[in-house]
Amino acid sequence: METITQQDRITLKNLKVADFASEETLCFSATVVFDGTPIAEARNDGHGGSTFIRALDGKAALLAQAEAFAKDLPPAPLDLGHEDEAPHLIDITLDFLVDELADAMHAERKVRAAFNRDIGSKVLFVKDGKLLFIKGIKLKAIADRKAYFASLRARQTQPIIILAELAPDEAFALWKQHVLGNKPG
Repeated sequence: METITQQDRITLKNLKVADFASEETLCFSATVVFDGTPIAEARNDGHGGSTFIRALDGKAALLAQAEAFAKDLPPAPLDLGHEDEAPHLIDITLDFLVDELADAMHAERKVRAAFNRDIGSKVLFVKDGKLLFIKGIKLKAIADRKAYFASLRARQTQPIIILAELAPDEAFALWKQHVLGNKPG
């Protein structure tokens, strides 16, 4: 999950997004977590307005600490799409950070869902720097994957990497690199 603002003290959990209601901004609700402790509920109605953050019972002091922490973060560059201009900087606030985290989590979920659809149904492999799959062959229908993958390797003139043989996170990183053009690491 990539965000503009680099920090690890404020996170979200229980993110619920209503794509159908998202217009100007992401329509969501989530629990704000500060240093591992749930401190607030956040919500945005998706019509371009602010994200509202309400302290959980007895967590107002922690919410104030989280707000102070966010305010002390370095300003974030705001790319307005003008190549010849220096990026504008925006001061970080807790609601800005929560919006950014919600957007990044939601985007990551969408990418992960697309990966899960691909990895669950296709025999994906990397050959000569390209992500490929075998048309008409469903991964779930292969009874002896080890033998099938050995046979697939034997038919290749170049080495291949079969994603189904990798650890899930490793397969996801490789898939993402090829599908989204992300560089490893």
